[in-house]
Formats: sequence, C-alpha cells, structure tokens
Amino acid sequence: MNKFIKFIAGAICPKCAETDSIAIHKNDDEIYCVKCGYKEFRPGSKKDIFNKSENKIINTKEI
Repeated sequence: MNKFIKFIAGAICPKCAETDSIAIHKNDDEIYCVKCGYKEFRPGSKKDIFNKSENKIINTKEI
C-alpha cells in the first residue's frame, strides 16, 4: 500500500530551510517537514499549544 503525501508547493521549512519538503497531514491540522521532522499545527486546532481559547491575558494596560 502506497502512502499519498500532499505537499505545499514552494514552501520552505523554517527549521532546515529545505524547499518543497513541507507536507500536510491527512487531517489538515498539521504540516510537517519530510526532511527534518519539523511540525506545526494549524492555529486554533486542538493540538495547537498556543490555542487562544485556552490562553488568557492578564495585567494589561493601554499605552
């Protein structure tokens, strides 16, 4: 069985700087580099560690 990988044309990996090595995971919530293993999650996804719904800003003041 062959694995189908969907690549992002022209994308450059922020970790290893390889061009055309970024692929989209089948759930469309994750991108990853096939060369170095870099991973990034879609903003707002359940796996996103910077999910805005969970983070709260405190002690802010207007400048």
